Amino acid sequence: MTATPKRVKLETEAISTPQNELHPATYSPTTGRSLKYSSRPNPGSVVHSYGEEKQLELFSRTNDLNDLSNLNIVQISNDVGDLYTKAMFGFEMLQEKASIFDSHITYLSKCIMKKADITESTSTRHKTQIVVTVAGRIECDADARLNPKSVVLQGTWEESLSQAVPVDIDNVKQYSLFPGQVVVMRGINPRGDQFIAHEILSDASKPVPDPKADMMNTLEGTLSMVMAAGPYTTSDNMTYEPLKDFITYIGTHRPHVVIMTGPFMDVEHSKIKDNSMAETYKSYFEKLIDNLAELNTTSPYTKIYIVSSLKDVFHVNIYPTPPYSTRRKYHNIHFLPDPCTLNINGVVVGLTSTDVLMNISQEEISFGPVGDKLSRLCAHVVQQQCWAPLWPPPAAQPCDAALWAAHAHLPCTPHLMLLPSNFRYFVKEVYGCVMVNPEHLTKGLGGGTFARVLIAGGSRPSEFISAQIIRI
Repeated sequence: MTATPKRVKLETEAISTPQNELHPATYSPTTGRSLKYSSRPNPGSVVHSYGEEKQLELFSRTNDLNDLSNLNIVQISNDVGDLYTKAMFGFEMLQEKASIFDSHITYLSKCIMKKADITESTSTRHKTQIVVTVAGRIECDADARLNPKSVVLQGTWEESLSQAVPVDIDNVKQYSLFPGQVVVMRGINPRGDQFIAHEILSDASKPVPDPKADMMNTLEGTLSMVMAAGPYTTSDNMTYEPLKDFITYIGTHRPHVVIMTGPFMDVEHSKIKDNSMAETYKSYFEKLIDNLAELNTTSPYTKIYIVSSLKDVFHVNIYPTPPYSTRRKYHNIHFLPDPCTLNINGVVVGLTSTDVLMNISQEEISFGPVGDKLSRLCAHVVQQQCWAPLWPPPAAQPCDAALWAAHAHLPCTPHLMLLPSNFRYFVKEVYGCVMVNPEHLTKGLGGGTFARVLIAGGSRPSEFISAQIIRI
C-alpha cells in the first residue's frame, strides 16, 4: 500500500554549513552569504513521502561504512555498445537527418501497433470511406503553438512517401498530443486531403525488467540513494552555500549512491553574465568537484555520479550532452552524459538533467479524461521510449539528430527515473516506473529541495522503492 503524501518533520536539526569558503576569484569584493537562504524555514524537514510506512522508517538510520560496499553499478550502453558517440556537432546532412526520423517513426509505430494488436496500416493520403489505420508523427501546421485545428500527421517514406496530411480530431474522445509524438490513428480520409481521426494510439512503452532476472547481479540489502538537481548556489551570489550544506548532509548520512545533475555554473546566473570572475569557468568547476571529492574521508563508500547539463557555461551546448571531464581523476566521483541509464545490481535507474516535463507541457494539447497532468507528462517519456520526444526541440536545447538517435532513447522502462523539473516536487509511479522530481537544490534567492530514495527487495517498484523529498 502506498503512503499518502504528507508533511512531517523527521529531522529537526538544521544542516550546518562547513567552515571552508568556496567562491570564485573575482575582480571586485565578493558578497557575503545570502540572507534569504540563511533564514530559510525548516531546513532538513521532510515535505513529501512515497512508499510503505515500514520502509520509510529506515530513512532515519545512518548507513554503516561497510554496508553494501560491493555495489555493481554500470552505465547501460546503446544498441551498438556505445556509452556516448563522438560527433561533429552541426555537421548534419538533411538526407541523413530525414532518414533518422523516418526510421524512428517506423520503429515506434510498429511497437504501438503490436501492443494494440494491429497488423497493418496504410498511407496517410489513401482515399477511403471505411475505417483504416495510419501511422506517423505529429506536426504543427502553424507558426504558433499546436492547437486542435493545426494538427498534421507526417507518414513514413515506405507507406506515405513521407507525405503529411491535416488531421481532424473533433471526433476523438480523448487525446494528448505534442509535436514530434509518434502515433497510430484509426479513421477515414474521404478525399485524401484530410484524415478524420476516430481514435489515437501512442503507447509504445517497453516492459519493466525483472530486477532479479540476473541471479548473479541481484541487489542484497537496502540501497540508500540521494538525488539532487542544480543549480547549487542562489541567484545572487557564487558562494555555493546550498552545495556545502548538501555535502554536509552526505557526510552525515553516508548514502551508498549520490546522483547530482547539472547545471553547476548556470549560463543564466547573474554573476556569470556580468563577467566578474577572475578565473576560468572550468577551473572553478574543478574546485567544486574537489570539495565533493573530500567526502571520501567522511563517507568513503559513497559513490557520486554527476550527470552533465548543456546549461553549464563551461560545457558543450548540445543535446544529448557528453559527460564532464576534469584534469584530476577521482576515486569516488563518476561523470555521466545527459541522458543516461544505470544498472545498479539489476535495478535500472534512468537519469537526465533536462526539464523534459516542462518542455512537453509547453507544447502539449489534451482533451477528455487523460488523467492528472504530471502523470500524463511522465507517461509520454515512457510511451515514446525517448528522453526528448518533443520535436522540434526548444530553442534553448540545440539537439544533434545523430546523437539523439544514438543516446536519447530508453533501453527499457526503468524501475526508477529522475526527472528534475521546475514543476513542484513529486514522486509518482507511472507504467511501473517510480518517477522522482526533486525540483532544484536552490530556487532563486532561497533554498530548494532534494530527494532520498531507499531500494530494497521486491517484485514491483512500488513495493521495493520508497522516497522522500527533503528541504535543504
